[in-house]
Amino acid sequence: MLRIGRSCRALARAQLGRQQQHSFGSLSKVIFTANAESDVGTREGKVKSFGEHHGDLDLKLEKHPGHGGKGGGTNPEELFACGYAACFNGALRLVAEKNGIKIGNSSVKVSVSLGVESETVTAGVPLCVGLAAKVHAEIEGVDGPTAQKCADLAHEFCPYSRATRGNMDVEVVGTAK
Repeated sequence: MLRIGRSCRALARAQLGRQQQHSFGSLSKVIFTANAESDVGTREGKVKSFGEHHGDLDLKLEKHPGHGGKGGGTNPEELFACGYAACFNGALRLVAEKNGIKIGNSSVKVSVSLGVESETVTAGVPLCVGLAAKVHAEIEGVDGPTAQKCADLAHEFCPYSRATRGNMDVEVVGTAK
């Protein structure tokens, strides 16, 4: 199991330094760009994709009941979890192949939590909120230690994992299916 995290205060300090340096390399080549738009309703509005080659995504958002909403729609954390799960599974299969590890079918479940990190004033709001994620990869055709090795390699490679590294707690578990 791998956990990586950073506090709000550390994040604020990092934001100051980020103007001068990048946390990791800039893109040398853009493969494609996905576009999305949120309307004025924010967490109780709509989001949709747009642009060339988009998938006509058009979703109603609802606050989660744990966040004071009625539920019944999706939310940003759920959308993030879906993207992370799909990306991580693709990374998992690629790194297994490139490292000569034969695997069977795989599935990845990602849980994304929204929570309070501290009561620190952040951008004028007396609260610092953040995200945490749990990534669980289940892999057929391998033993437990090999499944964990594949999950750890995928976590090194996956663009979502790279983007979250040092910015939120991420727990990664690989198990044999």
